Amino acid sequence: MLAAAGLTLTGGLAIPANAQTDTSPDDTVATRQHPDYDPVGIRMGGFILYPSVTLEEVYDSNIYATQGNDTSDLITVLQPKLELKSDWNVHQLNLHASGDLDWYARHSRENYANYDIGANGRVEIYHDAWIAGGADYSLWHLPRTSPNSVAGQADPTEYNQTAANVTAHKDFGNLLLEVGDSYNRYDFTNAVTFDGRSILWERQNHDENEVSVRTGYQVDGLYELYVKGAYNVRTYDFTADMSGYNRNSTGYTAVVGGKYNLTGITSLDLFAGYRSQDYDDPRLGTFSGPTGGAKVTWNVTTLTTVTGEITRDINETIVVGAAGYFGTRETLTADHELLRNVQLHLQLSHEADDFQNIDRIDDVYAIGLGAKYMMSQMTAINVRYNYQIRSSNRTGIGYADHNILVGLTLHI
Repeated sequence: MLAAAGLTLTGGLAIPANAQTDTSPDDTVATRQHPDYDPVGIRMGGFILYPSVTLEEVYDSNIYATQGNDTSDLITVLQPKLELKSDWNVHQLNLHASGDLDWYARHSRENYANYDIGANGRVEIYHDAWIAGGADYSLWHLPRTSPNSVAGQADPTEYNQTAANVTAHKDFGNLLLEVGDSYNRYDFTNAVTFDGRSILWERQNHDENEVSVRTGYQVDGLYELYVKGAYNVRTYDFTADMSGYNRNSTGYTAVVGGKYNLTGITSLDLFAGYRSQDYDDPRLGTFSGPTGGAKVTWNVTTLTTVTGEITRDINETIVVGAAGYFGTRETLTADHELLRNVQLHLQLSHEADDFQNIDRIDDVYAIGLGAKYMMSQMTAINVRYNYQIRSSNRTGIGYADHNILVGLTLHI
C-alpha cells in the first residue's frame, strides 16, 4: 500500500545499539543481521522455512488518487508469506509464496487480493562460473496512483504476470562476462467505469523479452568498469490497443558504467548510455534518448546509512498518442539504528515522467517516515507515514495522498 513513498523505521527499545568493528557498503543499517531478533525459521533437512504473517491497518486520504473531491477510507491488510531457503555449502534454491489481501471499510469495490509464487536459484559450475535464474507467477492490481490508471474506472485494474530470467556468469581473471535473458507476460482483466462503460484492458496483453550481454574488468574487488548492451522485443496480442494504437516494438540499451568500493564505507555504481524503442505504429514512431543511473551507499557511521539513487528509463503507457514515457526518478534514503532492535528510516523521492509525442509532463514527489520495533524473533511492530503528490501540465491529473499505517508482523 505504501511502497511508492515508503519510509521504514526498524529498531528496538531494550538494548542500546553498539558500534560495529567492521563495515562494508553491503552491511548497511537496513540489511545487516540482528541475531537476537531475526527469525530463526524451521529447519527442514537442507532447507529452512520462514513463515510469517503481517496484519496492518491503513488510513488512505485519497483512495482514487483524484484531484479534488478526495475520498478517504480505512483499509485492513493481511499479508501471509512463506519462504523456503536452501542451506547448502554449494548451489542455492529458494521458493516463496506470498499474499496481499486488502479490505476497505466503506468502499468494498476497492477490495483486492494479490499473490506471488516463485522460485530462484544458482548453480556453481566452477569457482569462477555460475548460472542463476528464477521464475514467478503473480496476480497484481494496478495502483490508482499509476499514470496508466483510467479515470472513472469502478474497480482496480487486475492483471497476471508470468516472469522468468536466467543469467550465465564467467570470470576470466580480472575480466567478467555475463549473458542474460528475461521474459515477462502480462494478462489484464477487462473492467467497467462507474457509469457502466467497458474498458478493454485485454488489448494491453503482451509479452516482453530482453537479452543482454555485460562485460567488465575488476581490480581487487574494489573497482569495476563495465559495458552492457540489451535488446528487447515487446509483442501485443492485438494490433490495436484500447485506444487504437499498435504498440508492438523493439528496442535497445547501450551503457558504460563503473562500480567503486571506497574503504568499505562508501560504494558507487554509475552508468550512462542511450536507450531507444521503435514502435510498429508510425504514429508512435521511435522513442529514444539518453539513459543512465547512479547509486551511492554511504555508511556515515556504523549506526547510520545514507543511500542516493537516480534511474532513467523508457516505460510503457496506455495514454492516447504517447509512445511511452521517460521516467527519471531520484531517491534519497536515510536509515538509523536507534537501538539494537529499533531502526529509523526516512525517504524522499521525486519522479519526472516525460511522455513522448504529447505535451504532458508529470512530477511526483513523496516523503515517507516509518518505524519498526522488533520485540523478539517472533514479533515486530511497524508504523509508517507517507505523503505523495503529483503535479502535471495537464489538468485533472494531479493528486495528493496521505497514508498512515500501523502493523504487526508475526514470525515462526
